[in-house]
Amino acid sequence: MPKQISTQEHIPISAIYDGVVVTKKGQFSQILMVNSVNFGLKSEEEQNAIIYQYQSFLNSLSFPIQITMHSKQLDLTAYINDLKNRITQEPNELIRYQIQEYVDFVEKLISIANIMDKKFFITIPYQLPPNEMPKEGFLASLFGSSHVHLKVPLKKFMAIKDELQKRVETVVSGLASMGISAQALTTKQLIELFYRTYNQEEAMREKIKGDVEAIGVQTEQAQATAQKAQGETAKKAGNDNNIVNQEISPPQK
Repeated sequence: MPKQISTQEHIPISAIYDGVVVTKKGQFSQILMVNSVNFGLKSEEEQNAIIYQYQSFLNSLSFPIQITMHSKQLDLTAYINDLKNRITQEPNELIRYQIQEYVDFVEKLISIANIMDKKFFITIPYQLPPNEMPKEGFLASLFGSSHVHLKVPLKKFMAIKDELQKRVETVVSGLASMGISAQALTTKQLIELFYRTYNQEEAMREKIKGDVEAIGVQTEQAQATAQKAQGETAKKAGNDNNIVNQEISPPQK
């Protein structure tokens, strides 16, 4: 019976380690989540100042960035249920009536309009030079590079991360001049972001190949640690061919 290929095999991500996303094409990236500015409520003078500051910010960069907006329908079910619970616990009749009126208003609003939650992200990449890219074999070139896993020495990875950190600081500083705050996503936050991106319609339990930090750490040191852990687990189970998998549940809402 042919082995079923999971969705993960088609995702271009090779690893997420220490807040860095590693793709199968040899790109290392850190992702910032940034807040937004209500540009429409600014005066014309303030709007012009923001435009000039943004232009100066882009011109100051010596590396590319990618700006992404992630939109999803806002789920207010938990919020409404909490309000309804407060109604049953509120001793004051007038306050109970006001809360109920507010609940009715919110329920009517979401029934006639899609309330969207928008988040903004900036991806800061670092691309490996061509001579350091992983070599693809015949099967990889035939079926695509979805099965190519990048192997990077730990020392090299730390040097790349240091360079990424300098770029992150440059971007954060430039955004701060416009009154925009930004924060780099952690490994856990990155996993949740990509999980929600690839599982928008339904909350499914996804089998993800396990390693040190939930999604295969591909540094040489981490691979050795993972192989040792897998060997010890297999030995305890009495099966040298046992493969350790972690089952990742959908992030808690």
